[in-house]
Amino acid sequence: MRVRLARHAGFCMGVRRAMELALAQAHHAQGPVFTYGPLIHNPQVLELQASKGIQVLKEVPPPGSVSGGTVIIRAHGVPPQDKARLKQAGFSQIVEGTCPRVIRVQAIIARAAKRGAEVIIVGDASHPEVVGLLGHAQSRGRVVSRPGEVAELPELREVVVVAQTTQTSENFAAIVRALGRRFGPVEVHETICEATHRRQDEVKSLAHEVDGVVVVGGRNSGNTQRLAQVAAESNKPVFAVETEEELPREQLARLDLVGVTAGASTPNWLIKRVLRELVAIRSEREGGGSYLLRRVFRFFVRSQLLVALGAVGMACAASLLQGLAPHPALAAAAFFYIYAMHILNHFLDKEAGQYNDPDRAHFLAKHRGFLIGSGVFSAAAALALCALLGLLPFIIVGLMSLLGILYSVPVVPRALRDRLGFASLKDIPGSKTASAAGAWAVVVALLPAVSLEVWHPLALGLAMVYTAVLVFCRCAVFDVLDVQGDLVVGKETIPIMLGEAVTLRLVNWLLAALALLMILAPLAGPPAVLCFLLLAPIAGMALMQRVHSRRDMLPGAMSEALVDFNFWLAGVLALAWWIL
Repeated sequence: MRVRLARHAGFCMGVRRAMELALAQAHHAQGPVFTYGPLIHNPQVLELQASKGIQVLKEVPPPGSVSGGTVIIRAHGVPPQDKARLKQAGFSQIVEGTCPRVIRVQAIIARAAKRGAEVIIVGDASHPEVVGLLGHAQSRGRVVSRPGEVAELPELREVVVVAQTTQTSENFAAIVRALGRRFGPVEVHETICEATHRRQDEVKSLAHEVDGVVVVGGRNSGNTQRLAQVAAESNKPVFAVETEEELPREQLARLDLVGVTAGASTPNWLIKRVLRELVAIRSEREGGGSYLLRRVFRFFVRSQLLVALGAVGMACAASLLQGLAPHPALAAAAFFYIYAMHILNHFLDKEAGQYNDPDRAHFLAKHRGFLIGSGVFSAAAALALCALLGLLPFIIVGLMSLLGILYSVPVVPRALRDRLGFASLKDIPGSKTASAAGAWAVVVALLPAVSLEVWHPLALGLAMVYTAVLVFCRCAVFDVLDVQGDLVVGKETIPIMLGEAVTLRLVNWLLAALALLMILAPLAGPPAVLCFLLLAPIAGMALMQRVHSRRDMLPGAMSEALVDFNFWLAGVLALAWWIL
């Protein structure tokens, strides 16, 4: 089945911020961690938080009844009186998790109430955000949910109107018109969140382009319900689900192209699980050959064969940059080593995979025996080939294989773990991306020089830098996509340390610097034509970084393949130059 994902599906900025705060406190805070009320309206996220030891505080304890602990204010916000009571209860830390856009509405209401104005909040009176907003109105606030309720209001002077951030723009505009007819000119603040606007506008256009729409999110989430309502206006079938298990597969199989959107409180891993199930459904309109080809392609990517063949391409390019002819044994060693390390570490680091890439996690579980067996065989094959090439290549790859296998294994003694802050190599902040870049550089660039005993220091440095930067950028882009899952399991990746925006800028700077290096490299000896040809994979990686950061492509096997295609491209271009 063909699937199209809305660009702005999933966590909005405010919900994401609150979730990150909660997970950070769960991993690092001293004492118990609570959220005052449910953090967001998604039962799966609440279950996850419970598994991390985050408890939901349903009411404020009596003054002085608590000795320490952390309370996180949920994204919807709370009345200011509740914050004061939480401090009086005895909690040692109150973490502000209110969405910044909700805080802006609270400030508007507080200023209006202070000068004596009457505040009309357009929203649902029972919604937590509206309850919190009313707390800032100093008894001068009223809630209106429909235009017909305006007639029931008492006579008011100096009316200020705001909106619950997840309201529909149509309902807000209709109520503002009704208020204007009743009370004359009113002060209007358009406080509907941009994310709400975008999602609603996007689902309108998406619904007209597809055969049906799947809306993913909690049943109690107001913005998710409104997305389903907006999608239904297109008269296309709409399926509102909380998890992939609720998908009506028989009904969906009658469709060819399905659109997917998700509420602002829906995490990425739930969206990815739904996408995996949808893609696996065979549409009644899809031919058998096309379905089989799609399954074979998925196996090729998910089994790490694609990226391992990319290592062959990079080995050829790195050898030619050093003036060395491509060597079949070296290319094979690169293939086997990269395949073994990637596949075995996916198994060793499977906890994060459940959230970051549910499709791969399902694939690994289904083919566990074959993949582990082939990974062990590949590691042995890489060592055997290096033994034939010489003692030093064997020692280098042997040590790297040992480090790769131990990467996810707790090797730090328990007595030192708290002092050092990590138990295994993977716990070191940013280690995954840096170690992958270094391992590739050694296997595809350094190994040929060591094995053939031909040393051109400048050319070797160029080959290693070229390889390391491309691999670093590949891993960094995928790390950005995996931030939510990595936060769940407490991994300290580069995007978590630096932030996603800074990481993406770093990727662009590195690629730009590498391109400049390749342009200037011929001045030091490497062939100019080859260096210029190898600019193409750099441009390809930059393009895929932009595509992924803008969510212009559905996450999955195809998007992963297009990133790894740049390694293939480097090998093909280098070999074409060598042959011609």
